[in-house]
Amino acid sequence: MSECSCSLKLGLHPFQTSSAEETDIVRTKFPSFVEELTKKTEENYFQEDSVPFKLFPPSVRPDANKLGHGYPFNCEEEPSKKKEEWEKDYKAIKAEQDVANQFNIHFTNCRTEGFLFQPFHTDTYLKGMKEKAKQKRRGDAQRLHRDVDTLPLSEIEKKICECVGVNIGDIIESGKDLDDKIDEEALKLKIKERERFKNKGKTLPNDEDKKNYVKYSQYKKEVYDNINCEMDLIITIAAKRTIMEVEVKSHSDNIGLKSVIDKAAKQVNIGNKIFKKFHGDILREWDFVRVIALPKINKTELEKEACEHCSNFLIGREEMDHFSPWIENLLSKLQISDCTSDAYRKLFARVVGCYSHSEHHSSTVTLSLAEARTENEKAITEKEKGVYSENSVPGESLPETFQLTDFDKKENKSVYLYWNPQQLELLLQNEDTKKRVLFNSSFGCGKTLLMKHFAHTLAKRDSDKKVFYISLAAAAGQQLDESKSSKLMWPAVFDIANGMDFDTRVEVIGVNNLIHLHHYYQDKFNQHAACLNDLLQTFMKDNPGHHFIDELPAYEGLRFADKFSGPNLTHLTDPEWNDCCVWIALRPCKIDSVNYDKFTADAQAYREHLTDQLSFHIPPLCVNMRNSSSVKEVDNVYYARKRSVAPAPLPPNPVCGNPAIVIQCDNESYRGKTVTAAIGKYFKKTSEPVIIIVRHSSDIAQVVEECEKLSDRPVTTYYPRPGRVITDEVTKLKHFLREPSGLLVTDRHLFGGMQARNVICVTSDYDTNSVTRAIAQVIVIAGKDDVKLYKKANIVVDTDIASAIV
Repeated sequence: MSECSCSLKLGLHPFQTSSAEETDIVRTKFPSFVEELTKKTEENYFQEDSVPFKLFPPSVRPDANKLGHGYPFNCEEEPSKKKEEWEKDYKAIKAEQDVANQFNIHFTNCRTEGFLFQPFHTDTYLKGMKEKAKQKRRGDAQRLHRDVDTLPLSEIEKKICECVGVNIGDIIESGKDLDDKIDEEALKLKIKERERFKNKGKTLPNDEDKKNYVKYSQYKKEVYDNINCEMDLIITIAAKRTIMEVEVKSHSDNIGLKSVIDKAAKQVNIGNKIFKKFHGDILREWDFVRVIALPKINKTELEKEACEHCSNFLIGREEMDHFSPWIENLLSKLQISDCTSDAYRKLFARVVGCYSHSEHHSSTVTLSLAEARTENEKAITEKEKGVYSENSVPGESLPETFQLTDFDKKENKSVYLYWNPQQLELLLQNEDTKKRVLFNSSFGCGKTLLMKHFAHTLAKRDSDKKVFYISLAAAAGQQLDESKSSKLMWPAVFDIANGMDFDTRVEVIGVNNLIHLHHYYQDKFNQHAACLNDLLQTFMKDNPGHHFIDELPAYEGLRFADKFSGPNLTHLTDPEWNDCCVWIALRPCKIDSVNYDKFTADAQAYREHLTDQLSFHIPPLCVNMRNSSSVKEVDNVYYARKRSVAPAPLPPNPVCGNPAIVIQCDNESYRGKTVTAAIGKYFKKTSEPVIIIVRHSSDIAQVVEECEKLSDRPVTTYYPRPGRVITDEVTKLKHFLREPSGLLVTDRHLFGGMQARNVICVTSDYDTNSVTRAIAQVIVIAGKDDVKLYKKANIVVDTDIASAIV
């Protein structure tokens, strides 16, 4: 192949590492971390000898013509600057997607082993270790009562420097030389940061602090700034031992074309250098290919700005129209690999593994559904017991960066999660798409996790607007019966748990809060009792901001839904709501078969209204990430029941959980004794927390009475009853949620929306909502008619307990 005779320097650039043998520096420095990432990626992606071409993030990309729900400007009076910004962003995203789709289609059809990232952020490399280094530095500073910037580089920071090819030189000067060094370092910073850096550095009390101050500044600059960039497309082709970076520009005319191409060439040059720094130790015989794409420009115009050699690596309009011949011609110029499996898998583990690993509920790329499920469960508690989760991963705790602490103390820890592809698809949408979201999915699909994550994100990012998390779990339906208003004044367990998870930047609103405002709303509605939608709508109008509405019962009826009833959201068209996010999760429900057709038709019309008129996006969440397979088997018994949404299947290789147990109890007076007998037989470990959900209020008192006879297990009760001070009951419940131990007795409405490792459902008929609260173990105490159905489905039916009690 000819050589470059211009300044662009596109095309092939061998890594050409100097060492005679490949040495995996990262594996040497962080063996546990690399072992964990390698294990995960190989288990999830290398089950066969040859792995098909992978697209990351692994999400269904939206139609580029529908980005942001189409052109949002309807009249000429719209500010031209705003239109220009929107159109610029739109063109850039569309250009990148068009080019990425061409590469993905070609390599997927050819079944080439490799992967494509769009986009790729280099700062994800060793992200877990860099975050751990930050945490250690903050912890050491607090423990030693030192300034965080004046500590010496830790061992982990030194190892990171070696892994990314950075050399933080020794500083042995003293006195005036150190002040000069501080001035020199200040010049590398942004102008507004220079004076602060110099003033702080020169006032430090001793030379040692000044040395450390300069070294840490160099570390941050080299590790976080100089080697961080966003690459539009990264394509790795195993058989060709090639990594290709494609910088995409949406430029559409010849004016300023040269400067655009020159800028793109500099960007791919930086990307090449960063990849060599990061991965040169394992890619000794690999090539890096620099490519620039301008899909709206004719190739003849591009060739005027490049030499003959570089023209081969420019993608113009003609290459987009006839992509396969162009890429085949380029590939023919590359080497053919004879032994790349080890290097490719190491690269895959580093790039995909580090990119998948995330902190504080933020992520970019996922591992498999099953892996995401088990990792999330362990991340939430790191315990063998807990209201939130189960210990689904056997063996000792995950090493190094995967170490976790208590879930409700987020400010003192790192929580690492792996989003599944469907969840990830939503998080990677553009900001306009994420502004209006409607979840219409079954139980356990991660609706609440996504809503809480994005509420956290907005609270940190947008301090000018209030963020409301409105949880309607305590409402049985739309009706707000005045005679039951005292019960609705009790906040749901879900609301209390949410309040513990959020900081003060997110205001948690429950049904009880809306009811508390009922007298204020009466004047507005001119009626004795409003429905839930009325209260919700008025609250939103009176409190503009970001609203996350969870567990919305968009139906009328109690035992079965008989009429669809969604809230009127036309106020979202008002200008003050333009920049406000509104996310809504509809609660799944059972539908009266007589009204099923009408209900589903009305629900579909409502969804179409929200998507067409109010630009709502409905993400396709359809995988149950909560329940173990044994719990799911119980839920499957009643698939024949009419439901607002189909039950979600489990991911491949789901967590098994303990076998589900059904106990027949026809005599109401024996239900309390049946509960305690089940606890004694199936939960012999007294520290294991068990949630007892009682469907009928008439049964709760006897269940509590029998449970309190168990001397080895503390009993926490949380259900509406006269004579109790709600705030006192909430305080007791919070203690249980923080340190789950013993038994919690509650009712199905107050526990709606929550999840727990172990659940006992006390019911005279089937209650899907209560059953699906369980993660690992569910025990159902039911009447004989339901037991017959369980027997037909081969669910274990325990007859010994009933016989012993009688």
